[in-house]
Amino acid sequence: MSQTSQARELHVLEAARLYYEHHLNQSQIAAKLEISRPGVSRLLQEARDTGIVRIRIVDPRATGTRLEANLKASFGLKHVIVVPFDGESGAVLKSRLGFALIQLLDEFLAENVTLGVSWGTTMQAATKHLTYRHIKDMTVVQLNGGVSKAELDTHASEIAGKIGENYDAIPYLLPLPAIVDSPAVKTAILSDRHIAKTLNLAREADVAAFTIGAFGENSVLVRADYFEPAEVQALIDQGAVADICSRLIRADGSICSEELNQRTIGIELDELKAKPFSIAVAGGPEKALAIRAGLAGKYFNSLVTDEQVAKTLLGED
Repeated sequence: MSQTSQARELHVLEAARLYYEHHLNQSQIAAKLEISRPGVSRLLQEARDTGIVRIRIVDPRATGTRLEANLKASFGLKHVIVVPFDGESGAVLKSRLGFALIQLLDEFLAENVTLGVSWGTTMQAATKHLTYRHIKDMTVVQLNGGVSKAELDTHASEIAGKIGENYDAIPYLLPLPAIVDSPAVKTAILSDRHIAKTLNLAREADVAAFTIGAFGENSVLVRADYFEPAEVQALIDQGAVADICSRLIRADGSICSEELNQRTIGIELDELKAKPFSIAVAGGPEKALAIRAGLAGKYFNSLVTDEQVAKTLLGED
């Protein structure tokens, strides 16, 4: 971190402590720090955005919002978090989803736990809200192969690495493509004992956190050139609407192409389904059908999403 960045962080921290711990108002802080009142407001907002200040609302009835309660009841979910969304940018929504995911994970993570994580921009946004916490004998493992195309960096290794560093956990990575050319190639790759060990850890993970992608011409797997245009259309014709850990599913939650599934490297969806804590995090109107497909397959028992998607899932939109 540069000296300028360090100075800025200290300034943000000082403003936050004066406001939240010592209860000075913004005018008093402005005078004390010799900056403008709007400058104080920006510092306080930055403190929240970067996770220096974390506000937690405790529901005394432990029922959450109406949307969260209704999603739990309708889909038999253990945990649901619904974040606000009024059409803000994708980056803002992903940051909110990521923050909520980290809050939920902190409830599950404990000594000797193994956490499996997927990749993607929402998972990357989540890592920006990490707050250091030592967890004894914790392990972090990548759930599925990534994307090798440079301009579509999915930050797979970076995500697992940052989470591991934050909790003093050992990270296990899968520096492999998500999909290979044939089952024979996959078999050869999985014969490596180090890769086999990592996949076994993914299968045995107590907690899994992953995103859900909407399948189509703009999906990451398509833009990464895993499929020719004709293959994309063929998969859509077969009913592909979503991918979970790089495995394509139909609207009813069933695997779209068994042949493709045999070429995919990573955790099996039935293995996700069996975990004590299987957390899907996804939002935005384009993800509603994909999330519904995941719910139909019962591949997760916890969901972090936004209020518009929640209303769509509940038939209120």
